[in-house]
Amino acid sequence: MNAIILYCSKTGNTEKIARKTAKVLGCPIVKVEPDILYGGFFSACARVVGDRLKKEVPGFVTEIPDLAAYDTVLVGYPVWASGVPDYMQEFLKACDLEGKRVIPFATSMMTDISATIPGLVAVCPGAEITHPFYYGVNRKDNYQEWVKSL
Repeated sequence: MNAIILYCSKTGNTEKIARKTAKVLGCPIVKVEPDILYGGFFSACARVVGDRLKKEVPGFVTEIPDLAAYDTVLVGYPVWASGVPDYMQEFLKACDLEGKRVIPFATSMMTDISATIPGLVAVCPGAEITHPFYYGVNRKDNYQEWVKSL
């Protein structure tokens, strides 16, 4: 497996998993940053809902990496309003993921990663979405088993 990790993180929880996994797999890691920083938890939630109601799409400032050399792309994100953060979705749309194996991992307070998979499939056409991993308050998947299964 020739892998790269693309992730975004607001509080650092997703970043911890991304860094740990990059170390285990010995692969590069890219942090995706929004064009306008989100505030605290409640203001970030309000912005996400407001953006979606107004159909405003936030951007990103991270350079799109050349993914040609990778067959596997691990994608990490917090679950926001039952989905992948909008700026992360925009970033993924700009990446060439066709024919790649995309492995999502997510963190959240309440919503399981399964709620995000349909949105991820929509922004990663032609990619195989497989082996999701979730770390949340309600349930914590087994990290050791997940990383071994990759």
